[in-house]
Amino acid sequence: MTTAAMGKLLESYLQELEGEKGFWRGNRGEVPVFVFCDDEHDRMRLMAPVGVVEDLDPDLLHVLLQANYDRALDARYAMRGRELWAVVVHPLATLATDDLPSMFEQLVTLVKNTGSTFASTELVFRSFPDDVVLEPDEDGDEDAEEDDGRAEADLGGEGERDDDDADDDDEAEGRRQGPGSRGR
Repeated sequence: MTTAAMGKLLESYLQELEGEKGFWRGNRGEVPVFVFCDDEHDRMRLMAPVGVVEDLDPDLLHVLLQANYDRALDARYAMRGRELWAVVVHPLATLATDDLPSMFEQLVTLVKNTGSTFASTELVFRSFPDDVVLEPDEDGDEDAEEDDGRAEADLGGEGERDDDDADDDDEAEGRRQGPGSRGR
């Protein structure tokens, strides 16, 4: 696919199409859709505004990230400041004409399902059975608990630490920053 070819195809997918080579705006049903193409960087992006997030509620952000993982295929949630968008990104050169109907449909479906299923299709991926829990084993040996504490700290967890752990972290930070550089 090329930017010129994309421009010729867009009339089949969007109404009220306007724009120029590499950037177009149109509507698919009631949803405004923006299309960006760049031959030099081999990228194509479809974008549709979902709305403005007034308060960055951690629960909402968790739902959006979870939806990106298990309920979205090609369309994903993305944020620009406080604006929430549905986005499809794909290499332009390998984009097949047959892929476009599904991409546009997923984009619009994700916008419409925001607040209910947060899904771009009916497919939901499940990575683990319900009985598998990804939590540190409280009954494990000391080495496992020590490793779990480090993983929790690396991910920004709030595990309890003693001063020896803090000293170990300072030494590790010095190794990551290189010789002669100290501090955080």
